[in-house]
Amino acid sequence: MAIKSSTFGRVELSGKDAARFVQQVSEAQPNPLALAALARGRAISEKVNKGETFKLKRNA
Repeated sequence: MAIKSSTFGRVELSGKDAARFVQQVSEAQPNPLALAALARGRAISEKVNKGETFKLKRNA
């Protein structure tokens, strides 16, 4: 996908790139690993907000 941008300019997509971008945005499925990480992070955030302690599990 060709994207043209600069520090002071805008991002422009044209032709096939623009069509592919629209398709990707509308049809993409969420990453299951990202969703699991988000759920773990939200659980930790809730505990921190309540003042509870938590322990991180490490996969070795």
